[in-house]
Amino acid sequence: MNQQRYPRRGVYLLPNLFTTASLFAGFYSIVAGIHGHFRVAAVVIFIAMILDGLDGRVARMTGTQSAFGAEYDSLADVIAFGIAPSLLVFLWGLQHFGKFGWLGAFVFTACGALRLARFNSQAHNTSKRYFQGLPIPTAATVLASLVWFSQTEKFAWVGAIAPYLALGFVYLLGLLMVSNIRYRSFKDIDLHGRMPFALAISLVLIVAAVAVHPPLVLFTISVAYVLIGLLSTLWQLSQRRRRRR
Repeated sequence: MNQQRYPRRGVYLLPNLFTTASLFAGFYSIVAGIHGHFRVAAVVIFIAMILDGLDGRVARMTGTQSAFGAEYDSLADVIAFGIAPSLLVFLWGLQHFGKFGWLGAFVFTACGALRLARFNSQAHNTSKRYFQGLPIPTAATVLASLVWFSQTEKFAWVGAIAPYLALGFVYLLGLLMVSNIRYRSFKDIDLHGRMPFALAISLVLIVAAVAVHPPLVLFTISVAYVLIGLLSTLWQLSQRRRRRR
């Protein structure tokens, strides 16, 4: 009697371990924020971002990419970079703004989820060199670094204006995530090949700057990334209008 054979079902362990670790970091950030440990919650979001970047790299290097891994990664990103940072800024400073505060936190979370859904639906049709819309990990980095920056004793004066900045950021970052503005993905960089010596020196300087004052440098880099993508897109649109005229 012939037995019908079914394909073996399973998931790749290694990349999904990094995704699970990123999800755990996002969940831990939520717990820390609820207990008022805002600095810890902000730092853990950065750890989640590092783990989120590693799972895709590991999957591509080991040839273990799968549709399950992509969907699982997006679900983990909603928790780690959508709910966790929005809840963090709400508990830290936005709750004093009433409806505008919790509505801004929701807008950030909803736009992040829409951004991920659009990315998954267009993953095979878009260029890997650029993202369409601001990536949700970068948006989460802006909020987390702002909270972390405001918690430092050397810059205590930032704590007075930081909640107002966060209120504007949650709406602005949410709109940028669902916009058509292009942001460089850096996925086309070959880590196995040679790189220019100037680029290697720049990376060393960036790492050294982060080591000197992590929250200030990370906040500056993340905001600069947001502004560069926005300004470059506006410049390209102006050039197209001039050509049409």
